[in-house]
Amino acid sequence: MIKPEDFYTPNELPNKQSTNAMWQSIRRSSSRDRTEPMLVKDRRSFLYGMAATVLLGLALVGAWTIARQTFENSQPQPLRLEQAYVSAIHEFERVMPSVNVNTVQYSRGAGQLSQRHAQLRLVDAAITELRRQTNGTDLSPLKRERLRDLYSKKLQILQQMIEEGEIEL
Repeated sequence: MIKPEDFYTPNELPNKQSTNAMWQSIRRSSSRDRTEPMLVKDRRSFLYGMAATVLLGLALVGAWTIARQTFENSQPQPLRLEQAYVSAIHEFERVMPSVNVNTVQYSRGAGQLSQRHAQLRLVDAAITELRRQTNGTDLSPLKRERLRDLYSKKLQILQQMIEEGEIEL
């Protein structure tokens, strides 16, 4: 076994009091690390990591937005026009409340109201059928014109229902 007396002179060796002081200092410094388990030890590294995460998230959102806009702008003009009609109809139907009919008006114009509802159902069926046939890829001008006419008719019917008071706003 190695003996410190073989390497050090007696005046170089620490005494009992300084040895106890050294060990108490070691215990205090090691126990301080154990009393802070919930705190981040390297705050600078933590902050850099959080900043990098935020920047990466913003970069991903920006890349997604640019890719989506590029895809939408790469579509042919007739297809974008059809999508504009579809979104306009859906927005109009979403904003417009459901048909509320007063009992007095119902007895007067029950036939006209049911006729308008039947027209709307027919136009919706025709739009659905034509969209199913084109499948979103057919760019023939005749089918696109027919689809635009059907959307226009649907908007006209809804506008007439609003003007005649058949739909309460």
